Amino acid sequence: MASPRWILAVCVSLFSVLGTGESVTTTESQKYTCRTFGSGVVQPFNGSSFYVRSNCMFLLTHFTHHRVECDITTRREDDGLLVRVEIIINKVRTVVQNGSILVEGKSVSLPYDHTYQHIFQYGIYTKLKSSLLPLSVTWHNVPGGVDTLWVELEQELSTDMTGLCGKHTTQGNKQQLITESELADDTCQTRDPFSAVNQACREFFSYTLECLLAQTPQYIQLCEENIYGYETSKYIGCAFFKEVVQQCGGNSHAWDIWRTVAHCDEPRCPGNLVYVELGAAFVPSCSNRNPTSSNQELTSSCVCPQGTVLNDHEDGYQCVSVSSCQCVFAGKSYSPGDILSTKCQSW
Repeated sequence: MASPRWILAVCVSLFSVLGTGESVTTTESQKYTCRTFGSGVVQPFNGSSFYVRSNCMFLLTHFTHHRVECDITTRREDDGLLVRVEIIINKVRTVVQNGSILVEGKSVSLPYDHTYQHIFQYGIYTKLKSSLLPLSVTWHNVPGGVDTLWVELEQELSTDMTGLCGKHTTQGNKQQLITESELADDTCQTRDPFSAVNQACREFFSYTLECLLAQTPQYIQLCEENIYGYETSKYIGCAFFKEVVQQCGGNSHAWDIWRTVAHCDEPRCPGNLVYVELGAAFVPSCSNRNPTSSNQELTSSCVCPQGTVLNDHEDGYQCVSVSSCQCVFAGKSYSPGDILSTKCQSW
């Protein structure tokens, strides 16, 4: 009989391919990424992926680099979504919870600039970028929590790491890694994983043979563990499918069909923005028509229709032609064609 306090039983499913995925970029820059998504899939920096079904708090990663300490912890609710993410860098605590972002206990709006970190919208995601470490944390909010979280390093660190993301330079023992990373209390449980044949998983992976090849059976097993008990969730399965497609690469045929096959709706964009699977993370606007260089990463994003820019001088997320952009002078907006005169000059 299971202990009434909590059940320590872990599924460790070893997959060699998922451990090496990287973000799709327009440059050759390499990133080292640890991901957790769906109802408990963890892809460490190096090595094989595994699945943990738990509502306990877990240490995702802890390390010290150039005397700067970093701790990231996560907790899932019984519905599988992440309901609390805590990021502590150089003793500055950032908490993602209930759709809000708290820095040192105070709610902040985006973009948020701090001496040590910046938090901003990045396509359909939210990103925290550290000013002290070569590190960023990216997450995707859905109703009820977070379905996808990435921890990205811009360089390989020589320091050892603890937590579910694993030691960056060694494989380690997965079961020991999970046990040591669990921050259990009297109310949480880590349960045995379950799985059953799932037609959605099987059909989806029939379209990804080009990039998964012989690893397909292992992916199917992980998919079925992830989705078991969450078949009616809009987010658990779709978060998993999307991560697989992203790691197949931007040229994969799976991008064209995966949402139809997996019955996953596209995210809804505000105003008259339109959703693209791979597009600019930062939308050109009236006040900034070229927000980044051409080397920016491609990501899932809400963008303006071709030939328009975001009217960021007004609320409502409306895209307009460049010729329709308002002018802003001394904090006031003026329509195209308006003439502003003073005693000495006109605009």
